[in-house]
Amino acid sequence: MFLSNKYIICIWGILLVLSCTNTHTESSPTLLPELAQAENCMYAYPDSALHILEKMTPPKAADKYQYATWCLLLSQAKIKNYIELESDSLISIGYKYFQQQENPQRKALAGYLEGIYYNDEKHDAETALKYYLEAATEIEKTKDYQLAYFIYAGIGEIYVFRSLTDYAIDAYQKAYNYTKLSKNKTHMSLALSFLGRAYSIKPDANNSISYYKKGLDVAKETNDKTSITIALNELAVVYAAFLKDYKQALIYALEALHTNKGNGSLQNYLTVGDIYRQLKMNDSAQYYLDKAATSDNIYTACGAYQALYYLNRTIPQNYAKAMTYCDKFYTCIDSITKIKHGKEIIAMKEKYDHEKLLNEKKTLQIENEQIIRNNLYILLFIVIIIACLIFLYQRKLIQKERTIQMQEEQLRIYSLRIHENEMQMAQNEVHITQLSEQLAANEGLHETMLEQQNGLDELKKRNENLQKETTLLQQNMAEYSQKMQGKLKTQLTSFDAMAEENTRLHNREEFLCKLLIPYIKPLDSLIKSPKQLTIVQWAEVEENINKLYNNFTLRLKEQFPSFTENDLQVCCLIKLRISVSNMAEILNISPASVSKRKQRIKEQIIKELGDSFDKSQLIDIWIWEY
Repeated sequence: MFLSNKYIICIWGILLVLSCTNTHTESSPTLLPELAQAENCMYAYPDSALHILEKMTPPKAADKYQYATWCLLLSQAKIKNYIELESDSLISIGYKYFQQQENPQRKALAGYLEGIYYNDEKHDAETALKYYLEAATEIEKTKDYQLAYFIYAGIGEIYVFRSLTDYAIDAYQKAYNYTKLSKNKTHMSLALSFLGRAYSIKPDANNSISYYKKGLDVAKETNDKTSITIALNELAVVYAAFLKDYKQALIYALEALHTNKGNGSLQNYLTVGDIYRQLKMNDSAQYYLDKAATSDNIYTACGAYQALYYLNRTIPQNYAKAMTYCDKFYTCIDSITKIKHGKEIIAMKEKYDHEKLLNEKKTLQIENEQIIRNNLYILLFIVIIIACLIFLYQRKLIQKERTIQMQEEQLRIYSLRIHENEMQMAQNEVHITQLSEQLAANEGLHETMLEQQNGLDELKKRNENLQKETTLLQQNMAEYSQKMQGKLKTQLTSFDAMAEENTRLHNREEFLCKLLIPYIKPLDSLIKSPKQLTIVQWAEVEENINKLYNNFTLRLKEQFPSFTENDLQVCCLIKLRISVSNMAEILNISPASVSKRKQRIKEQIIKELGDSFDKSQLIDIWIWEY
């Protein structure tokens, strides 16, 4: 049952309005091959990524997605290759573009790069932290675990250098968690060392040493000399500062230098020099501390000057030199104080940003819930409207549909009955002709002729009754046809055509079978020259009959297991329309015996089929149609 056009248009309009309320986010375009290649090797081979990006022709600014991505990746490659950025202009292009797009990974990368620039180049920790926190919010929506590690490591660095140890530990712990997801052993080792550093500032020597040793073990698995050096050097610092175990501290510190084959960082020199100072090995201490004092890192230089001051102030002839170191130390302290200034502001800013993010998430959650509720209300409203329309339409048409269905069903019954009658009458006419021929052939066989004459009269009477019934059915169909719709008339015409086709195929099958018999030697010889057959000849006859009449004897055996071979032979002869006298000659029995066998076969069929078999029907006709 179909709804009318006006109802369909109404429902479609409602669905269209609903679809207009849905948001649509376009998927990101495919990256240029060079950009994709550079991004894929960014972490493992940053120098190769930089070479690809510098060698390629920059995308046109009009292609905003490709150009913004190129800006970000080029900036990231320069940072990873320790190339100083003169400005954040390229980063800003990518940052501004992706802030307007639904691409959390690119948003996070842009925020991370801005954070690095402001922290390392501008020394503006507050602004850097703002960008880092933005990046952290976005990266949690993705599965880029390596970038997530770098973001939280950057946040932890800002906190740890301002002695905000609890915040630093939390950030470094998240960084470590992401390294486990990315399964990057190098990053895992560094994250563990960062946690050790945060606990050393807390101070918590036990946890600090534990994390450093874990980081060292992981670094040794991959033989990452940088990570090994960091872990060893900072272990030395903890052993010296907290446990006063200078000998063990010196072992770690010298191992760190040896790992880099004497090319240790200036921070390593500071550690070794200060340990030598504690062990009263002044010459060695002076050597390493002088090297450490040349560091560009304000914290390393400050520590070196302080250690040099302590080393020289106890030596009278070096007092003036000690004062020089003291002045340089305080100069560094002033710089560090300026850097650390605003610690409370950063803490408040972090809390504010954290609360802001929570509020934004809560607001977004409320908005999403409201959208879901609204959509559910709209959907419920549409369902109710559709249900009402369907109910009203069905109620309006139900009586009409029932009438049409009844008329259609009745017409189908009438049509089927008419075609069955026509087929039966045609078949009866064929049987009448065949029986007439057999009557002529069986002249002189009184009992057989009487039986066949009765069957012939019965067929004629049945045809007359079928003709009367067909005429009545045609009159009824004419009355119904006037009330039928076009669609039902078409269906009826199709059904009539199918019925006529079935009749034509049935008649054609029977005609072809008759046409084939003269070309089948065993059957043709049996009909034209009836004589007694051997077992082998009977087998050939049955085989050909089965081929011609769809496994005739096999079907009889299956349906009537009580049939003997003699019974099947009689059935085969009847199927071939052989007269009783010829049957008697073939079977080498009298015509009366043939009639008795036929009667016995009929009784077996009646016993098996029961009321479904018409007892007045001749056994010959039943077998012809089987």
